[in-house]
Amino acid sequence: MPSGYLPAHVSAALRTEAGTTSSRGVDAITRLSQLSAREVDVLVLLAAGRTSKVAAHELGISPKTLEVHRARIMEKLSCSNPIELGRLWEAAVWSGLRPRAVLPSASAAVTAASHTRLL
Repeated sequence: MPSGYLPAHVSAALRTEAGTTSSRGVDAITRLSQLSAREVDVLVLLAAGRTSKVAAHELGISPKTLEVHRARIMEKLSCSNPIELGRLWEAAVWSGLRPRAVLPSASAAVTAASHTRLL
C-alpha cells in the first residue's frame, strides 16, 4: 500500500466524520448566539477554567449572580450538565468558525483574560 493511500471505505468514513464535525460546529455556534453579552462573559471565563468565585470577582459580580447566569446559560443551550456545555463550546471553537465573530461582544477584560487560551 503506497504511503498516504487510504482505502475508499476509510476515506469515505473520514469525509463523513468531517462533515458531522462541521455541522456540530455550526449547530454549536447557532446555539451560543442565543446568549447575552454577560452570559458570554461568564461562559468564556468558565470555559477558560476559572472557578465560579474567581470568575465572579473578575466580572465584579457576586458568586450567586454568576450562578444565576450559569443556570440561564445551561437552560438556553439545553445542556443538562457542565460536560455537555464544555462539549458544545469545544464544538464551536474547533469548528473553525471563530465563535467570537458571532457571539455578543464580551467585555474587554474578559476578552483579554481568555483570548489566547480559548480562541
